[in-house]
Amino acid sequence: MAEVSTTKGISKGVVKLTVLLGISFAIILLFKPFATEEAYRAFPVIGSRVWVWIIAQLHLNFAAFVLGVPIFAVAMEFIGWRKSDERLDKIAHDFAKLFTVGYTITAILGTVLLISLPILYPKFMEHMMKILGPTWWLYIVVMYTETIIVAYYYYSWNQMKTEGKGKHVFLGLLVNLAGAALLLITSSWVGYMTTPGGVSEAGELVSRWDAIMTYMWLPLSLHRLVANVVFGAAIGAAYAAYRFTTSTSPEDKAYYDWMGYTAAMICIAAYFILPGIGYLLGVEIYAFNEQMGIQLMGGFFAWLWVMQAILMGLILFFINYYLWISLNKMPGGERYFKYVKLLYIFTLLGWAIWMTPHSVAVSLEEARRIGTYHPILGNLGVMASKNTATIVAMLATFYSYAIFRIANQEPTVPWAKTGTMVKAAVMIASFVGILWIGWYSYIVPAEFRVKVLSTIQFGLFFGVMIATLVIDKYLYKDAHIIGEPEWGKMPDRSQYALIGVTVTFTWLMSLLGYMRAGGRQYWHVYGIVKDTSPDAFLPTHGFASVVASITTILFFFVVAAVFWGIIKTEKVPEGGTS
Repeated sequence: MAEVSTTKGISKGVVKLTVLLGISFAIILLFKPFATEEAYRAFPVIGSRVWVWIIAQLHLNFAAFVLGVPIFAVAMEFIGWRKSDERLDKIAHDFAKLFTVGYTITAILGTVLLISLPILYPKFMEHMMKILGPTWWLYIVVMYTETIIVAYYYYSWNQMKTEGKGKHVFLGLLVNLAGAALLLITSSWVGYMTTPGGVSEAGELVSRWDAIMTYMWLPLSLHRLVANVVFGAAIGAAYAAYRFTTSTSPEDKAYYDWMGYTAAMICIAAYFILPGIGYLLGVEIYAFNEQMGIQLMGGFFAWLWVMQAILMGLILFFINYYLWISLNKMPGGERYFKYVKLLYIFTLLGWAIWMTPHSVAVSLEEARRIGTYHPILGNLGVMASKNTATIVAMLATFYSYAIFRIANQEPTVPWAKTGTMVKAAVMIASFVGILWIGWYSYIVPAEFRVKVLSTIQFGLFFGVMIATLVIDKYLYKDAHIIGEPEWGKMPDRSQYALIGVTVTFTWLMSLLGYMRAGGRQYWHVYGIVKDTSPDAFLPTHGFASVVASITTILFFFVVAAVFWGIIKTEKVPEGGTS
């Protein structure tokens, strides 16, 4: 096929470049560029920190993409194989097109990063190699091994489609295992830099395993895993949205509508549990060093959390908007329009409280009259209210999803009325319980609120979601189907919402990366290796936002090139060339 040969030609060129960069890295390591009296070297024009910042973030973005997408691509291939569903196999193959090129780009960026660090920060890298050196070599081996497996996984798709499908799914499993290994390795580096362990006060290695198993390692790995699934699914949804808006045939629109819906549902499901895992990560940082926790949550970065709340709330509205519009393609969905306004109010109120700052910049006269904190809004800017507001907004979004799932069905079980009333009672009780815990959090010690009440709140949130899904499973068993979803009959603005989720989440990832690194303040390795470079200060939020924006634009420029390359190969005529 011309498509395959063209894609192979592109891939071979990228793989050659990757191999050349890998050889360059090996040569640099052999010459040991960090074996010097210099602690730092300058990068032209933009400086070393900004260069490493941009390359590292681009690498993390693509790493998140190529870790998240294969998870549900292989899952759909497996389900399609077991159910003999050709449609699921096709969507899995389409997602494989995305991450196949993405892997080579990730490998290139990773190589550039691993070349840049020992050249620009030799003394820092000398310490990291001394403490975690074996993990760096393991990273290189796994990264290039994974790239080879991915290439074989994609190009053997048609060959193993009828015979050897089980082996092909196993290849996909290997891809995901390699991706998880890379995530664990890189999380050990970040975990050691932020919450170091396994070393003496002088920075000498005591236990390499303890240097890996730091406070941050497992919660950070779990947080990144879930975030990567959200991100990968969002990229897949954005690709489907773009193909939907540029397609002209009803068949193509129907397929890409279904593809976007599938990716969006995976994105939403993973997004629901992300704040809880993020809270767990914050608790571990507090456990390691309370001062660092205060710095991140209530010090220099306090206003950055307001920016984060604005962006995460915006993602919730994009998701809700997509689900509410999607009711139009579900026969019978109009029955639930009356609940949309109520869900909108709960989401809006939760978002408003979520992004309310604890202290508001006021004039000198106002400060003298009312104090540093606003008498009303100041009470909404603390974690007791923000945890509650976050969960309320997330729960409202979940109910938008729950309504959409059953919009075209009518229960037929004898206990349908009772089951519906029980489900409604669970919904109401959950809101009341979460609000009551939020109120009670104001009158208990902070330690009890953090370790007990917040855990109960998130537990109640997850419990309610599980209870609702379980009730629906039995309530709508053998339900009457009012009509099949009318795939493809969606306005273009619904697809813009999916693209909005992807762009916002990408920018948020870059901004939170700046916050996580900034928690170390003027340390390369907190309390062990001090940053003595000219950049040993925290950049302003404005400067960080500019760098995050540039990184986001560069990322989507490359992603757009990937989309264009995939579409271009699909348009190559049989026997022709591109």
